[in-house]
Amino acid sequence: MDIKNSIPIKFLRLLAALILLYIFPPDCPADQNPLAGDCITKFEAGTVNWTTGMITASGKASPADQSPESKEWVTLSAKAEAVKNILATLKQIKINNELTVNDYASQSTVILAGLEKTARDAGVSKQVYTSALAAEITLETSMFGGFLQLVLPEEIRQIPKINPEINPKIVPGIGKSLYSGLVIDARGLGIEPVLDPVIVSEQGHEIYSSVFISREFAVQSGICKYVCNLDQALQDKRIGDNPMVLKGLRKEGSKNATLVISMSDYLVLEKTTERHTFLNECRVIIVRD
Repeated sequence: MDIKNSIPIKFLRLLAALILLYIFPPDCPADQNPLAGDCITKFEAGTVNWTTGMITASGKASPADQSPESKEWVTLSAKAEAVKNILATLKQIKINNELTVNDYASQSTVILAGLEKTARDAGVSKQVYTSALAAEITLETSMFGGFLQLVLPEEIRQIPKINPEINPKIVPGIGKSLYSGLVIDARGLGIEPVLDPVIVSEQGHEIYSSVFISREFAVQSGICKYVCNLDQALQDKRIGDNPMVLKGLRKEGSKNATLVISMSDYLVLEKTTERHTFLNECRVIIVRD
C-alpha cells in the first residue's frame, strides 16, 4: 500500500506539528526587554513580538485568606490565568487579513489541541509576589516550530534545496557579492503583520508567496520577519551581509497582507538568479512603522 496516498498530507503535517510540540517544547528566551525596533502587537490578553517571534501573557491572583492552602492556590491560579491569556493571544494572531488562527483552528480539534499544548508548555519568564501574597506570573512561548507547523497554509510545501546555475551574463561585477536576502521598506503604508504575507509587482506578478517558500524554513523562522527600524533590519543576520533593499509602494487586496513594489524593482529582482535561494529560505524582512 502506498502510505503517502492513503494518509492525507494535512493529517501528516498536523501529526508532525504535535510531535514537535511534545518532543521539542518551544524554547523561551527572555523577551522582557525588546529592542526599540521590534514590531510588537498588543492584544487585551497578551503581546506578540513579530521580530523575535515571542508571545507573552500574564496572569494574576490574590489569596482569599492567609491559610497555607490559599497561598498555594494563588500561584496555581495565576499560572492558569496566564495560560488562558497566552492561548487567547495565539488565537488572535492573523494568518492573513481575513483569517485568524482561531478561525483556522475552529475547523480542527487536532489544531485546537496543539494550540492548547503550546499554551500549557509556555515557560515562566517572570514571577512577582506582593507583600499581600498576591502573584503575577508571565509566560512566554515561541511561534516558531510546532505552532507554525500547525497553522501555516497547506500550500506551503517542502521544496528541495535549490542550487541555481548562474548565468555569466548577469553575474555581478568583480568585488560585488551576490544578494543574500531581501528587505522591503514598507514604512508609511500601514502594513499589519500577518503569518502569510504576499509581495507582488504593480502588474500583479507574484514576487513572494507560498509558491516560493520551503515549509522547512517557514516553520523554523517564519515566512518573514517584521522589524520597525531599517538600520536594525539591515544588521539582521537573517538577510545576510548583502541584502537587496526595495521600497514598498502600497498595500492592496483583502485576503492577504499584499505589498506592492514597482515594476522597475520587480525587473531588477527577476534578473537576480540567487533570489531563488534566499526566497526559498525565507530570508526576507519587512520594515514597517
